[in-house]
Amino acid sequence: MTAGAEEPSPAALEDASTRLSLLSSADASFAPPKAPGVSLTSADGSATLKFTGQFQFRHVYNHREGAGVDNDDFGFEHRRIRPKVAGSVADGKVPFAFYGEFARTNAFTLVDAWAGYVPGAGQRVRVGQYVAPFSREEMVSSARRLASDYTLSHNYFTVERTQGIEYRHREGDWGFHVMFGEGVRDKNTPYTMDADYGLTARIERKSEADWKRHDDFVGWHAGAAAHVSGGQTDADGDTFVDDDYSDTRGTVDFGIEGNGWNAFAALFGQSFDVEGGESFTAFGATVQGGVFVREDIDVFAQYAWADDDAGLGQLNVITVGTNYYIHGHVLKLTVDANYALDPITSTYNSSSRGFLVDAMGEDGQFVIRSQIQALF
Repeated sequence: MTAGAEEPSPAALEDASTRLSLLSSADASFAPPKAPGVSLTSADGSATLKFTGQFQFRHVYNHREGAGVDNDDFGFEHRRIRPKVAGSVADGKVPFAFYGEFARTNAFTLVDAWAGYVPGAGQRVRVGQYVAPFSREEMVSSARRLASDYTLSHNYFTVERTQGIEYRHREGDWGFHVMFGEGVRDKNTPYTMDADYGLTARIERKSEADWKRHDDFVGWHAGAAAHVSGGQTDADGDTFVDDDYSDTRGTVDFGIEGNGWNAFAALFGQSFDVEGGESFTAFGATVQGGVFVREDIDVFAQYAWADDDAGLGQLNVITVGTNYYIHGHVLKLTVDANYALDPITSTYNSSSRGFLVDAMGEDGQFVIRSQIQALF
């Protein structure tokens, strides 16, 4: 600041921070606003407890061609209602988090439930159920992404949430995770109803911004991860669960941003082998980019692709949309339009993303999602 210049007031700085989106520049001095929640601290300061929440409500319009299907489906739904509680004891040495959700129905399900231990700076061990350290798109909170939901290619390849034990270590600009647990989407299940084993490992490198700011798609960030799981299933239809299988997946991702623009790409691969059944290999990709047209409005585009050698269908979806950051992520409006160049098959479909399975041989499915988000 030059001599004699008037220093900005705290209120002005806070307002400038408020207008930053999930893609604020890596060298920014102020973070986007966060939901305040309700915090409790013990008298001696050694234990904390914080209550927060996430609310996503949206309108979905879906158009698809073909006989025997409703060509135009539309209406409102709650995408996510998540009450959350998190905190720590023993002066932050033992962190924990528990939360569930109502997602499009009146059923309440457990999402995350874990407890950890911090043995030293940059280290954490945790046990329970949580997002596996595999896909970058999954590891970024659903409250902080560009579009109103994850891409269909990511949705197919992600390990999602699973149960087990994880060690994370971050030092400088490098970080790695190792998790031993169960298989893909093995959440809220007893030990008899999931993979016999699962191993996930991820390594990543970030820009100069601190790790907390990389909870968003911000700055320069690169990563690679691998997952392998296996067990037994009934692949040959003889009613005996005695056919061995293995599921191997890998991904690499890279994100970068400049002055008001951003880009991200991820590649995926899968090899599924099963005794007495059909083995296959699949590949996929997600590419996205965005630019601010105003300090509180950005526009973005995404492309999702996936294919396999088993004839399960091919995925080609183009998405364009915009975010209006009324108060950062705390109050945000997202509208996006999605067009499928190939038929949406049951292999790659996800109705929670607004898509439906196409009639045989029909393509051109079109989906518009308009979503309001509030964080508490």
